[in-house]
Amino acid sequence: MFKAIRENTDLNNAEYGAKSTLTAIMGRMATYSGEVIKWEDAMQSTLQLVPDDMTWDTPPPVMPKADGFYEIPTPGKTKVL
Repeated sequence: MFKAIRENTDLNNAEYGAKSTLTAIMGRMATYSGEVIKWEDAMQSTLQLVPDDMTWDTPPPVMPKADGFYEIPTPGKTKVL
């Protein structure tokens, strides 16, 4: 960043940001599932974290159970792949 400022050049951190984001998602997947998540598995995953068509009336993707509490992700039980 400082080099780009000193040399008045563009700074493009898009690839770094994308890899960092996928790393965080992989950590969430591994924690929730208790499985080892490989880069290739995450890239090929069909996991959707948001609905395809979101409007103001779209119900949340996760709803509380009858007792008002949400399902807790449990390693070995929760599937992410």
